[in-house]
Amino acid sequence: MTVPMAPSIPGYTALSQIGSGGYADVFLYEQQMPLRQVAVKVLKPSSLVGDVQRRQFTAEANSMAKVSTHPFIVSIFHADIAADGRPYLVMEYYPGDNYLKRARHEHFGVPEALRAGIQIGSAIETAHRAGILHRDIKPANVLTSEFRRPGLTDFGIAAATGVDAEEASGISIPWSPPEAFGDADLGIAADVYSLAATVYHLLAGRSPYEVPGGDNSALALISRIERGKLPSLGRPDIPLALERVLAQALSARPEQRPARVVDLLRHLQSIESAERLSVTPLELADDTAPVRQRSTSDDDDATRVNRVSQIEAQGPVAIASVPTSPTGVVPQAPRNRERMLPEPEVVDTVHRPAAGVAGNTLAHDSQRPKRGLVIGGSAAGLMAVLGVTAAFTLGGGSDGGGGATTTASFGAGEQGNAVLRPEPVQALVGTVGVGGVNFNWTVPDAESGDFYEVTATVSEGEALTSKTSSTSYFVDAPAGGRVCASIVAFRSFATPSVAVEECVDV
Repeated sequence: MTVPMAPSIPGYTALSQIGSGGYADVFLYEQQMPLRQVAVKVLKPSSLVGDVQRRQFTAEANSMAKVSTHPFIVSIFHADIAADGRPYLVMEYYPGDNYLKRARHEHFGVPEALRAGIQIGSAIETAHRAGILHRDIKPANVLTSEFRRPGLTDFGIAAATGVDAEEASGISIPWSPPEAFGDADLGIAADVYSLAATVYHLLAGRSPYEVPGGDNSALALISRIERGKLPSLGRPDIPLALERVLAQALSARPEQRPARVVDLLRHLQSIESAERLSVTPLELADDTAPVRQRSTSDDDDATRVNRVSQIEAQGPVAIASVPTSPTGVVPQAPRNRERMLPEPEVVDTVHRPAAGVAGNTLAHDSQRPKRGLVIGGSAAGLMAVLGVTAAFTLGGGSDGGGGATTTASFGAGEQGNAVLRPEPVQALVGTVGVGGVNFNWTVPDAESGDFYEVTATVSEGEALTSKTSSTSYFVDAPAGGRVCASIVAFRSFATPSVAVEECVDV
């Protein structure tokens, strides 16, 4: 059987064409040894593509090779050049519809959308830890395996691969953040936005700013994304907390979104826990291991923007319903589940590297805008292993329910070596958003492993304390109230920083 445009590849038999993108076609082949079906992505003839597309194709192969072992990234098996001169990639075959097509004719329940978001996000977080930004996360780039598991693909414009942002043609407008339409470099915050837009799409059956039956041209969409108000999902089965988490991640201002993909994922896990659902594990590679990637495939979607994601997986995640302080004391739970969204204590699934494997180091967005990332470790776990002790005293605040004060002392390590405390929290700002207040802060001397205790009060309510590794925190609050938050920074074997407080009228 002859398949038009399919190159002759030794050891493979072309069966059919299954997709086509801007600069490449995808064919279904049967591999002879071992006998299996594979997807082969082939660059279009030289007359139809230029040097930029060829570099993108090479970038895709290299990016995917880095993260190909992740369970939710399409695996790449082989890359070569066909006899007719066209480069090709041999990839894992996903026979199901991509998530864009599925969202058109399937109803995604809250449990399935949360599970898919965490699984896809795990892949993205792993890619970030390998120094790769996807820049084209959207439902069409998530494929469905024969076991109904998602597979992230289309790494053609991965940030760390050497393809400049200005060379990345084809913006996926409906799922792209406002900064994608200007001169700003796209960083981690852009991938956070696009992941949230993808989860929103699964729940709504449309992209966040698409108007059913209205003007959904590129210009109209860009205008609404940059200046419009995020429409409600409009489903009574969707928890209010989920609406608020997605609204924060879809903020027009990058600094107001979760700082890392893993921060967004832990919020989604907390919603699963609050809704009495099985908590989806985070399939994350060890920070010290070089991350590798899996497969790829183009979709016929007209609008797009690309950068990669990656991760490695393992067993189920352990999660507590209420966060604990480093002393092991469980803070008092909120009376109303929707008032606050505390981060759960999560033990991420981790794959350890073989001995002698070097790790990857990432810079923060401000230092390396196109590919930066700082990933925090678990200070609490380290303290537990080394026998560090901590004591906390929580007391009620004043001034309309001001934040509680927190003091702590840490015992010295075995050698009694002292470590300077982190710089005090600075620039604590509370911004009124949909349904509450988002607090953001900075720590100039931040290090991997730092964490923060947030003590928040709403009007005259009780003080509630949560722990987070992020430098942002959202507090649910009704209109007309007053929200106060007190932030304390902690570091292993160090005296905690002085509490910094901010109050905001809602």
